[in-house]
Amino acid sequence: MSLRRKVSHFLALVVVAALSVGILATPASAKMSAKQKAHIRAKLKKQVKKNPGVVKKRSFLKRASLVNFKLPVTVRLRTGDVPASPPPFNEAATNNTNRATIDLGASLGQREVNLGGALPAEISFKDSYDGGALGNVDLEILPSTQAKFQLSSTSIPLLWNTQVSAPGTRYDSNFIPGLPDALDGCGNFQGSSNLAFGADNVTPPIPIFGPAGLPGFPFYSTSAPLVSPPGSLSPDGFLPVDPGVDDINALTNGKDPGNPNSLGGSVSPFPSPPGNAPGGFTQPPSVKDTVLRTSPLSLGIAPAGTPVSQSNQPNGVTGSQDIVIGKSGGQANLFGNIPGKNYGIDVTVSLATRINSILRIVDQDPFGTNLRAGDEWPAGVFNCRQVYSGGVQNYIPDVKLQGSLKISPAITYDGKLRIAKATLQTGSYDATRFAVAACLAPYASYNAPQNGSDTDPNPSKIPAPSTYPAAEPPNALPSNVDALRSGAALTAVQNANCNAPATGLVRHSALAPAFTVDQLTGTNNLSDGFTVGNSGSVASVGADLRVNNVVADILVGDA
Repeated sequence: MSLRRKVSHFLALVVVAALSVGILATPASAKMSAKQKAHIRAKLKKQVKKNPGVVKKRSFLKRASLVNFKLPVTVRLRTGDVPASPPPFNEAATNNTNRATIDLGASLGQREVNLGGALPAEISFKDSYDGGALGNVDLEILPSTQAKFQLSSTSIPLLWNTQVSAPGTRYDSNFIPGLPDALDGCGNFQGSSNLAFGADNVTPPIPIFGPAGLPGFPFYSTSAPLVSPPGSLSPDGFLPVDPGVDDINALTNGKDPGNPNSLGGSVSPFPSPPGNAPGGFTQPPSVKDTVLRTSPLSLGIAPAGTPVSQSNQPNGVTGSQDIVIGKSGGQANLFGNIPGKNYGIDVTVSLATRINSILRIVDQDPFGTNLRAGDEWPAGVFNCRQVYSGGVQNYIPDVKLQGSLKISPAITYDGKLRIAKATLQTGSYDATRFAVAACLAPYASYNAPQNGSDTDPNPSKIPAPSTYPAAEPPNALPSNVDALRSGAALTAVQNANCNAPATGLVRHSALAPAFTVDQLTGTNNLSDGFTVGNSGSVASVGADLRVNNVVADILVGDA
């Protein structure tokens, strides 16, 4: 046999061998029909529900990767010692370890934010022929409009005023002529009983009020003055002044997500130089000194590809960079660390949230008006009380997290099937820089409305007293001071845009015919020297977010 024939024969054998190896190397998934793959996926899903620990078996992983199996899961944060316990267990206020830090800069300082809630997701088992290591899975975190598939936070305190809780300050200081400015504040706006109005324990004393003061805010059926010469004050009735849910002590450093009175776990959330309170006051600020905070945030996954204008929004972040939202998700390994990394989960999430502000009114001017039957309620009734603003749409893009995943099958307190536990934190990643906007325009009362006080243009009026003199019964007032705004009344606030026309009680609480929002509804006139054309109803600030610790249960299915 010639050398040429031998070489040709050898090359033919090489080609045949190569083709044989190629055929054998073809993934088994390519030989399956779509119907066969669907049948195997259904069987795999049943196996997981019967025994979540099966996901650790190599035989399961091989079959799952061959058919690109996707397992729907719910990522639910654990807010207490009981697995994934919600507030009914009363654990979240103290035992919630899910914590993030928002840095608002040198002037405003850092805030602790505690988290709860759940997000929908899918675990995708990778085909090893696509380059995936054994146990590697893809994790896609999904957008949802359902309330149960949102993260929730504590309220975030933003601004403070130590006059709120300063000892000796009083809610009625602006309504009694001659009292010194040092008494302006809300130091006595606490307790469950009606507060005396104008007690004579002030300096100089006002004998007209008697040793115990008046049993509330005096009002009239005529145009009688608020304070007359001694002996001539003859009110027709009294407005009971009960702090109720606006009590300054209601604000706490609780960790309970969704509670508007829980302001995060930090005992001292505001910056204060050692031994020197800001603003020249004698005491450092505390949680109860908060005068501007966000309501609890509801944080959902922002849909990938969403364009967000942040350069010039009339009702949102302005002066920042426009962005496009990326996909939320990443990678995990069921057996340990992701190959090439020293952690087992690597995900990125982009969040969307509407932010309503809560403002406490301090040092309210009475505008010289009295409480008179048939009139609209004056702004003075809001002194030391709280009001909601409308909402501003915000986004927190590209929050990068890393952590660990542990397969730990269990049944949760509410009968859900847990497949794994996960811990997440910012870790070695940089803090997430984003722009945040808050609304400054008042919209509605913090406490529950009653007697049609949200209606506009016909809010409830000051009722005539039933007997003379008498304390007006609480059910005749424009709001229930002992109840938080909730249900449909709270939803209306959450859906209102910043600078929307306020509810009746807030809109008409000023000298007629003035309205509280008239200064904010338009835009600034640039010809008057303003450098910006917006109304000033929204304030934007840069922030850095660092996730310190999140512990979550990975639950099978729609939980």
